[in-house]
Amino acid sequence: MPAVLITGANRGLGLEFARQYTASGWRVMACSRSESPELQQLAGNAAAVSIHQLDVSDHAGIDRLAAELAGQPIDVLLNNAGIYGHVAFAAGGMAHQAFGDTDFASWEQVLRVNLFGPMKMAEAFVGHVEQSAQKKIVTLSSIVGSVALNTSGGIYAYRTSKAAVNMLMQSMGIDLKKRGIIAVAIHPGWARTEMGGAGAEINADEAVAGVIGVIGGLEAASTGRLLTYDGATLPY
Repeated sequence: MPAVLITGANRGLGLEFARQYTASGWRVMACSRSESPELQQLAGNAAAVSIHQLDVSDHAGIDRLAAELAGQPIDVLLNNAGIYGHVAFAAGGMAHQAFGDTDFASWEQVLRVNLFGPMKMAEAFVGHVEQSAQKKIVTLSSIVGSVALNTSGGIYAYRTSKAAVNMLMQSMGIDLKKRGIIAVAIHPGWARTEMGGAGAEINADEAVAGVIGVIGGLEAASTGRLLTYDGATLPY
């Protein structure tokens, strides 16, 4: 049975990833800062789902979980946990990340969760991934992190965190290739979640199904790329 570890699995895309991987017969390690009734219900109905309390900004906590799961292969390490900022996108977050209105404390927290979190997760769990059959590390990114495609400006905290994630995964792909590990960033699309808002382009289940399909088709040549949920490659 293949295994996936998902961060931020208590709601939104993370919860949908847990649902869909469970339905496909995977062992799911669902990690989140706090449990939700939906995640508890999923774990209660599926013996292959385990819930682990984890805040990706707590590096000591990441190390503890890695030690707890020592010897357990992880086919896909899925860095899903992420934040937009102290004001959600759907609640007018763009205006709160405009030039001249910078909240540096909030920006620092965005980087700690969105960038430092995936790096620490990768370093702590690389051994678990290397022990697996599939050997994949995936971090959810965003099209707004593409420097080449930025024509509108703004969104400084979130945009820079995802641009940095893209570079992170490119470097990781190079460094871990010799260990047989594939590392990529994937843009899941603008999905209708609490973060994306009701006006987003696609449903969460469609976004997640697309990402899972892309993950399933990853090969050595894919490593380091910024991909989309429908399999296209985005420019950095």
